[in-house]
Amino acid sequence: MRMIYAVAALCAAALASASAQELSPERRAFRELYRELVEIDTSVATGACTPAAEAMAARLRAAGFPESDVQVITPEGWPTEGNLVARIPGRSSDRAVLLLAHIDVVNANRADWERDPFTLIEENGFFYGRGTTDDKSMAAVFTDMMIEFRRENLRPRRTIKMALTCGEETSERFNGLSYLIEHHRDWVQADFALNEGADGELSPDGRRVALNVQAGEKVYQLFTLTVTNPGGHSSRPVPENAIYRLSAALQRLSQHQFPVELNPVTRGYLSAMAPIVGGEDAAAMTALARDPQNAEAAAFLSRDPAYNAIMRTTCVATQLTAGHAANALPQRAVATVNCRALQGHSAEEIRDVLQRVINDEQVTIEIVERGESSAAPDLRRDVMGPIERAAARMWPGVPVVPLMATSATDGRYLIGAGIPTYGVSGRFMVRGESNIHGLNEKLRVQSLYESRDFLEAIVRDYARQ
Repeated sequence: MRMIYAVAALCAAALASASAQELSPERRAFRELYRELVEIDTSVATGACTPAAEAMAARLRAAGFPESDVQVITPEGWPTEGNLVARIPGRSSDRAVLLLAHIDVVNANRADWERDPFTLIEENGFFYGRGTTDDKSMAAVFTDMMIEFRRENLRPRRTIKMALTCGEETSERFNGLSYLIEHHRDWVQADFALNEGADGELSPDGRRVALNVQAGEKVYQLFTLTVTNPGGHSSRPVPENAIYRLSAALQRLSQHQFPVELNPVTRGYLSAMAPIVGGEDAAAMTALARDPQNAEAAAFLSRDPAYNAIMRTTCVATQLTAGHAANALPQRAVATVNCRALQGHSAEEIRDVLQRVINDEQVTIEIVERGESSAAPDLRRDVMGPIERAAARMWPGVPVVPLMATSATDGRYLIGAGIPTYGVSGRFMVRGESNIHGLNEKLRVQSLYESRDFLEAIVRDYARQ
């Protein structure tokens, strides 16, 4: 069996090598940078961000960045959580665009994966590995772009800044961007920022449907539901059981649905996507955009988790901890509930809703994380213009559609600090195919290279402003 794995690994390496040899020298260098970044384990469980930050810093210095324009910032007490910041000064020193990407990744257990999660494998038109999409693809694109700009001695009018940060996936533990905003604000201060949060959408048959641009996101909130009991010996069970009571509370929560609420971005998204998707979906989208109280349209779209998530606040149980011994009645049962609240709803307001839904005084609900403000930034012409021009050149006829992200990104910290932040990647994919945060994460090879070309085009446009 070991021999079979060895042969398979050699074959995969040979195919990847052959594929890389077909690339131009520039793309080959980019692919090597991407490979190095993916293969540095930056997960909390088994890796660290600092080696990745230092590796990318070494590449910037080798390209000629002076020490004054590149720095690895490692917070005191967090030696593994290094963050890389860099800049190319502009002629208008008070104007800047920030390129933001996170280098930490979700944990990955090798035994569960079909391939080594921390080896970049190119196979069947995809790159496989943890972080290939989220978010080392954009981190690699931005780093390679900065290297290219430096080597051609680009003198932009607008300063170009880059921040590769740690802790986006574990913000409740440590967040590098939040730390930079508080302690090194000058490195990230900008007129606006580009970040992850939106991709291009492919139809199942590979047709480009729309290029999305994230403008705002839902608010990440975390709660715990706790039940405590005196406990006792399991040979003498009693009706009152912490696990049973908590289970009943979670069952009531699972049946609750928050009301539909649309904002200008989500209403615009539904209106723009309706003629693209067609069919019953289009009719429901049009009807709901016209009247958010249309219960029939809302019920139809709610069957799709993606549409449901942009229509309303959602809360879901994600973790359970209960009991202290196999032969004892549970003294404590705790559930973690993750909510993605629509903009304008505080953690206290959502907690009050949870209390009404659960309706049990023995279930204590505590706020663990309140989330950051994520008010949607204006769709400014100086931001959207370059995106629309580059998209029209690369993918004629593909509409640019703003959306509200239902997941949380580090953009919420920048928006909270007064820096408008837009999610745009130029990566096209079929919905769900990359399996971000899951097993066998992957990204289309073509999408990666197109993303590199697209982001370079818009950043060059911003640099000339």
